[in-house]
Amino acid sequence: MTVGNNGSLSWEVQIVVSMCIGYAMLMLCRTVMGLAGPAMLLDPDLQLDTASFGAILGWGTAGNLVGKLTNGVVADRLGGSKVFIASIGFAAVTTIALGTLSTNTAFFAFYFLTLFAKSAGWPSIANIIRVWFTQSKHGRVWGFIATSSRVSSVATTLLLSSLLLVMSWRGLFFVAGIIALVIAVMLPKFLKNTRSDFKEIDLKSDKTTHVITAWSDEHPLNKSDTFAAFMTFVKSPRFWLISLGVSSLAVLFEFQVFIPIYLSQTFALIPAQAGMASSAFPLGCLVAVFFGGFVYDKLSKKNIVVVMSASLVVAIMCLLSLRFLGAYDFGNQLELILTIGLIFVFGFAISPAYYIPMSVFSISFGGRHCGLLVGLIDALAYFGAMIFDFVGGAVANKEGGWQDFLLILMVTSILATIIMTTFLYLDYRDHRTSKIKLSES
Repeated sequence: MTVGNNGSLSWEVQIVVSMCIGYAMLMLCRTVMGLAGPAMLLDPDLQLDTASFGAILGWGTAGNLVGKLTNGVVADRLGGSKVFIASIGFAAVTTIALGTLSTNTAFFAFYFLTLFAKSAGWPSIANIIRVWFTQSKHGRVWGFIATSSRVSSVATTLLLSSLLLVMSWRGLFFVAGIIALVIAVMLPKFLKNTRSDFKEIDLKSDKTTHVITAWSDEHPLNKSDTFAAFMTFVKSPRFWLISLGVSSLAVLFEFQVFIPIYLSQTFALIPAQAGMASSAFPLGCLVAVFFGGFVYDKLSKKNIVVVMSASLVVAIMCLLSLRFLGAYDFGNQLELILTIGLIFVFGFAISPAYYIPMSVFSISFGGRHCGLLVGLIDALAYFGAMIFDFVGGAVANKEGGWQDFLLILMVTSILATIIMTTFLYLDYRDHRTSKIKLSES
């Protein structure tokens, strides 16, 4: 059967929806640990405090780091869809296993494995997008994917926090793992590896296929092997800037898994209430990335620099305000409301800069090696987040430690703003230079 652009569009929608649902499952497996945290700290059968819980998060982030160094190359070679679906299934199994554990060492090991599997998500999706969508759609597609992760985070936070009222923390891991496992079994029917796997698409007459193929053939790294591509990346100043920028933003994002404990200990909330209140962060992220993908595709490179930089300045002000609230007594109820509001704005402010520039840059610069590039950038990012998990947990565990915790985040936020602004400006300058050379030729 021959189909035109409308037929191609219908399959693209199916691919996007499949990626959104699949990535939501990976986020579900990751988010459940943070939500279960307050209840786990209160469990007399476990020997956990804030520092040891931070160590669990740190080992999980280490799994993310190791996975980024390996899963990106695997996705480049085996295909994004195959690796993506396998990662969901593996994460589901280890999440179920987490609900059966009782020792710190076992939590370290299995959360490491869970986030090792979860780490394959973004590199796999980069490969799926590369073979399915033209460059003009990359921003909005990444926006949809980022939105799905935020929707799932909000839904997970509210659903699982509500379940904490009627079941133990162990039940949360069982529920999350079983849902993810069911989706992993169903996805192969809907998520294909390449456009040619859909027999209904006539590749000879499909214009989108021709555009994608031409772009892939003309890419400078099309004929490069993995090592040559790696050397190209590490010699690029933009690679190091985006890596350091995303590393700083990853530390800021790691605040999310500490928020339920932060709210619980600061305002004496029960675990379920703290979990529900913490949904302000993913809700802010959701609102930002939902519109961010569409806006990113329509903004000029110059305007992207201004918008993203201004957004990160807002994040700095949010952290400064949170620390200010903790230093003065505004009344418990008012302070809680203001804190939740600031957490919402903070999530809104950092999400577009964290998700979209790196994702679009990885496909544009990496070509068929985009999985490797995403993996390298994310590995450096999770290295920074891993260090913060250990240090942040230890700092917060001290008397009055949350103020110092917020100070660390504030300094990191300032660094992130400087680095990301520099990267975006260089990206704009290089883009402008390329257009001038093209017009002259």
